[in-house]
Amino acid sequence: MFFRKDLNICTSTIIVIMVKICNTAYPDNSKYESYFEWFPYPLSDFQKFAIEAIVEGHHALVTAHTGSGKTLPAEFAIGYFVREKKKKVIYCSPIKALSNQKYYEFTRKYPDISVGLFTGDIKTNPNADVLIMTTEILMNYLFTADSAKEQDNGSAGLQFQIDIANELACVVFDEVHYINDVERGQVWEKSILLLPEHVQMLMLSATIDNPEGFAAWVEQRNERGKQVYLASTSVRVVPLTHYGFFTVTEGLFKVVKDKATEKQVRELTDTLLPLSSSSNQFSDAGHKNAVYLDKIIDSAHQKPSRKHVLNKLSEFLRDRDMLPAIAFVFSRKNVELFAHDVTVPLLEFDSNVGYTVRNECEQIIRKLPNYKEYLGLPEYERLVELLEKGIGIHHSGMIPVLREIVELMISKKYIKLLFATESFAIGLDCPIRTAVFTSLTKFDGQHERLLLAHEYSQMAGRAGRRGIDTIGHVVHCNNLFSVPPINEYKRILGGVPQKLVSKFHVSYSLILNLLKQGQTDNFHLFSEKSMIQGEIAGQVAGLRADLDTLNRQLDQIMTTFQNKSAPKEVCFAYDALVAKSKTLVNKKRKDAMSELESMLQSYPSLKEDCVVYKEWLAVDQQHKDIEYSITYLHNYLREQTEAICQVMVEEGFVEVNEENGYKLLPMGNIATNIAEIHPLILTKRVVGEECSAFSPKEWVGLFSCFTDVNVPADQRTTISSLTAFSIFNALEQLTKEYEHYYDIETKRDIRTGIHYLDAMQFDLVQLSMTWCNLETEQECKAFIQGEVADRGISVGDFTKAMMKIVTITKEWINVCESSGWIELKHTLSQIERLVLKYVLTTQSLYV
Repeated sequence: MFFRKDLNICTSTIIVIMVKICNTAYPDNSKYESYFEWFPYPLSDFQKFAIEAIVEGHHALVTAHTGSGKTLPAEFAIGYFVREKKKKVIYCSPIKALSNQKYYEFTRKYPDISVGLFTGDIKTNPNADVLIMTTEILMNYLFTADSAKEQDNGSAGLQFQIDIANELACVVFDEVHYINDVERGQVWEKSILLLPEHVQMLMLSATIDNPEGFAAWVEQRNERGKQVYLASTSVRVVPLTHYGFFTVTEGLFKVVKDKATEKQVRELTDTLLPLSSSSNQFSDAGHKNAVYLDKIIDSAHQKPSRKHVLNKLSEFLRDRDMLPAIAFVFSRKNVELFAHDVTVPLLEFDSNVGYTVRNECEQIIRKLPNYKEYLGLPEYERLVELLEKGIGIHHSGMIPVLREIVELMISKKYIKLLFATESFAIGLDCPIRTAVFTSLTKFDGQHERLLLAHEYSQMAGRAGRRGIDTIGHVVHCNNLFSVPPINEYKRILGGVPQKLVSKFHVSYSLILNLLKQGQTDNFHLFSEKSMIQGEIAGQVAGLRADLDTLNRQLDQIMTTFQNKSAPKEVCFAYDALVAKSKTLVNKKRKDAMSELESMLQSYPSLKEDCVVYKEWLAVDQQHKDIEYSITYLHNYLREQTEAICQVMVEEGFVEVNEENGYKLLPMGNIATNIAEIHPLILTKRVVGEECSAFSPKEWVGLFSCFTDVNVPADQRTTISSLTAFSIFNALEQLTKEYEHYYDIETKRDIRTGIHYLDAMQFDLVQLSMTWCNLETEQECKAFIQGEVADRGISVGDFTKAMMKIVTITKEWINVCESSGWIELKHTLSQIERLVLKYVLTTQSLYV
């Protein structure tokens, strides 16, 4: 058992935590053996413990490396609750692509179980036994379900209906370590807090730091005796070995004349240089060899071309039976460039893939009504040409349907070498033997940096197929990047789990949703259940320890001071007069110096006493600063909540009721439906009727400002360039509103987590409004390949932007329905038809 006592600094109550740590061998002849026999192979101990937790009605946190089999407990939960208990299961995944793939997988694995899918883009089978969705959809449902029932309005923003009290047995949180995501992590926290206590949770995670602490926090949220079983394994079923790889051209040896050097270079190139063993022992010698080769190649100015390097490595992997492989590339543009660089044959001599894959792709895509539009895309043709060579590409800038074709080809084992971005490491099924790193640095949105250990581990963990491989290979294509210093290399390969840090924010949406649920005050109590409260308590404990140290220092100083002749008041006066005398002149300075001399005569040790006095002052100030910090932390969540409530009162969204609590006003009721953008800003503008006469096309232009497509710096659009547009005044007002709320939050030290400085971008205003005017396939194709491509925007990114516009539109259609705005609803209802056309659709090959 894991026991811990946490002092809740707001209520001073003690909570005893009893997480069940499952780190021993599972006992034989267990009463759960019949459940273990559901599977045709022996289970790992952590899988058995997770199954026990499910059967016993508890929660389970499963932490394991990629490929260790942590999804098995989820499969058991589905069968157990649906078939045996006749209950429903919600399966939450972090991204839409993974949700789609899980739907495809489950509908085939469980033909006797109904499966539904809800991603915002796709809605199917809302009454199913297993409901697959993104975590945001679950959170929004939990916030709004009760109020929707009261209104008897099933369409009030809800995509599905479920009787949580009587039907829902379990929620599976796949990739729950996403709770550490800077932008979205709080969604997982809020969802866990909002779930009723009778609902069991099965949380699947990569390895994380201090999983006991996370499990303890989960357990704190309930009072009905549910334990959290921490079922972990740090052992990889298929161990990994990490290597470096260099190649050179013969041109190097025309520059390097020394025969001994040539011999050593030839021995170390076109082979694997051990960097870290399967027991995680870093090879200093391997690093030394890599640095040596890097230096030789650089000093000779004989760096081989990228194409030469990639072909040499591909050939090496092919000849040593190390395919299939995934090569991670940290640039979407480079994914396609690298893939087209590879020209060596990768498919087996007798493989039919090169001859049949084109036909298979066409057969798959023919299930879509507009399949001819896809077949006519140059992106489709380039992809098929790669697939015919056994090469695949995968990144978020691709057209979603083409990305799914690649995933299906992977499942058919047609792809020998996949070039992909980091996002492919998230949950998507891809059985491979070797993981290749073409770089160890990535751009994190602010600057280029080396990979963190958990980022590297997540990607490297793709290597090694359970039940097929005895070892997984991770190869670094060192020609393509500088060899990091040894300590950095060790850190990256060390595999230190990521530390979970709460991403919880008290926000406008949180308060609005709690009000919508019927709560009228004490909103901070919800926030105090979040992980941030434990972090605050930890900070306070650290500060109190510092305070104890300072108290001892003050006692020592005061003991010393009591033996001095001059009291503190005299020391204070002396120091003040010394400082003042430096600014005086003539007689006044002379009088001050005389007074100082008199004080020294009265207290001969005054100067020495003042040194001690200054030390006391410094320590005393530190003491006061820490006391202030403790008070600040103690009141942080309450004061943040009160400050946000005050803003919403001033802005007309809520009012103070007769019981000195809060009550939603009409604008506040509207804002509770808004999740995609700032809930207050556009609500004010719509209610203020600045946008009431907009056409569907103008609404599209307005909503496009809240998409997040990355456009090259030299292609960016500023608001000043849009003065000729009919929506310019509205855009200007929205910009001012963002500045207004930014100023309020800055001045009042409110931390909602909203990014104000880059909240609106204007790059798609003209493009999206022009897109609305296009009607024929030829017009759409020319526009996508012309104006959109010229702005450096991929078809996939433009598709995501249009989908975002539709998602925002749907929120406002729900507002119109609940507010009775018939005319505006009619206008907004035309948007989806205008923007989702040609190959820009929500279509999925998985559904």
